[in-house]
Amino acid sequence: MHWNTDMGRWPLNVVIMAGGKGTRLKPLTDNTHKSLISVAGKPIVRHLIDHLAAHGLHDIHISVGHLSEQIIEYLGDGGELGISIRYIRERIPMGSIGAMTLKQRWQQEHFLVINGDIYSNFDIGSFCTEYFARNADMAVLAVPNVVKVPYGVLEMVTDGQISRFSEKPDYEFMVNAGVYIFNGKVLNLMPKGIAYEGWQLIQAALHAGLHVAGIPQTKGYWIDIGSMETLRKAQEMSRIDVPSE
Repeated sequence: MHWNTDMGRWPLNVVIMAGGKGTRLKPLTDNTHKSLISVAGKPIVRHLIDHLAAHGLHDIHISVGHLSEQIIEYLGDGGELGISIRYIRERIPMGSIGAMTLKQRWQQEHFLVINGDIYSNFDIGSFCTEYFARNADMAVLAVPNVVKVPYGVLEMVTDGQISRFSEKPDYEFMVNAGVYIFNGKVLNLMPKGIAYEGWQLIQAALHAGLHVAGIPQTKGYWIDIGSMETLRKAQEMSRIDVPSE
C-alpha cells in the first residue's frame, strides 16, 4: 500500500452523512435541517466543512434526505467556499451510513465518513495517518466517555465474598465518535439500498475477520449534537472558549 501523507493527498472519498431527521432535537428540527442549527454563529455542518477544508480535503460528498433542499441551498456546489460539494440523495431514510451504497462509482479507494451532527476539530491528519500506517481495513475514531454509576458497586469473587466496594464510581469507556475510514472490502459488506447503521458496519467488519482499528482522539474537542443536552453543551463551550483549528 502506498499513500501520500501530505495534507489532503490521501486517496480518500470524503462523505458527510446528513440524511437524518434530527428527531431528538425537536422542535428545532421541525422546519430546519439539523446540520443547519447554529453553534458559535454558524451551522454545525459549516464547522465540519471548514475543518475538512483546512486539512486540504476539498472534494466532499454530503448525503441528504429530510429537508435536503435547505442544506443544498445553503452550501450549493461549494464554489463560494473554494471546495467541491456533491450530494447523495436519500429517497428513503438510509440510517447513519446506508446511503454509501447509493453511489455506484467512487473516485478513490478509501472512504472517510463522518456523521453530520458531529461538532469536532479532531486531528484528521493523525487519524488518516494511523489508518494507513496500520494497514487497517477500517478505523474508528474513539473518544472517552465517562459513565457515572448512581449506586455503590460491589466487586465479588466466586464464593460471594466482596473483594472491593466503590461508592457511585465513574467508569471511562472509549466510544464510537461517528468518524470512520474504511476500504472497499468494508464498503462491500453493506446491504445495498436499505437503511444501515455505522455500528452495524463495525460489527460486520469484525465478524468478517477484517482488521478494525480504534484510534483515540488525542487532542481537540468532540460533541455529538444529537440531543438538546449536547447542543446546549456545544453552545456553552463555544461561548466560553471559541474553539480554534
